[in-house]
Amino acid sequence: MRRDDDFGTALRTLRQRLTPGDAGVPASLPAVRRVPGLRRDELAGLVGVSEEHVKRLEQGRRRPSPGVVDALARALRLSSPEHARLRTLAGFATSPAPGGLVPREVTAPARRMLNRLTEVAVCVCDATWTVLDANDLWHTDVCTVPDERGRARNVVWRAFTEGGPSPFRAPERLDGFRATVVTELREAARRYPADAELSSMIADLRTRSPEFVELWDAPPAQSGPADRLRVPSPVHGHLDLDLDVMTINPGDLRVVVYTAA
Repeated sequence: MRRDDDFGTALRTLRQRLTPGDAGVPASLPAVRRVPGLRRDELAGLVGVSEEHVKRLEQGRRRPSPGVVDALARALRLSSPEHARLRTLAGFATSPAPGGLVPREVTAPARRMLNRLTEVAVCVCDATWTVLDANDLWHTDVCTVPDERGRARNVVWRAFTEGGPSPFRAPERLDGFRATVVTELREAARRYPADAELSSMIADLRTRSPEFVELWDAPPAQSGPADRLRVPSPVHGHLDLDLDVMTINPGDLRVVVYTAA
């Protein structure tokens, strides 16, 4: 059953209703198009992202930034109410959230995913990439974090303050991951300006990590999260895992799923 109340479905519907002519896209072969409206590659070209990025947005496997949502709205010729609705579906309210605090509750849909996805490793993070909860496979196969709450449970904090070998298969994957999470942390700070812990963590990261400062002060990156990790395993020696991120709204949560081939 199709839903029109999630971002991916809404984006696909809006893309398919707009003709290339209305979007200002030159006519291309074949003359008889196999899909209604704009193709993904055409929309990606208008927005300035990759076709794979648009595909993952429509499949709910990637969370858009506010800038990308606004660029999609311009490319799709959305009205002001349609633009506002798309921002809401993406988790970006048109006005600051009440109190400006990061939501840190594992919602019922996120809890169902943790309970039902038992054959893959899954964790749930808030908008700042702090791990709120995870299933058993995540704890045994992917990562060990302290039971108590604190910055040791925050993915961004650990990415810039911990030494040792990188879990990413290639060095450039770590660079791309860092750029992406800094961009998302900057967006979270804009959405939740009154969150004291978020502001404090950002200030401490700026003090402790020159790499963080460089990325924080740079233009937003759209490189996307790293999608392949190699993690140590007491059973298998190591595991090569694919990583995908889904966003759950309301709640502004990230469900991170790790799967082995």
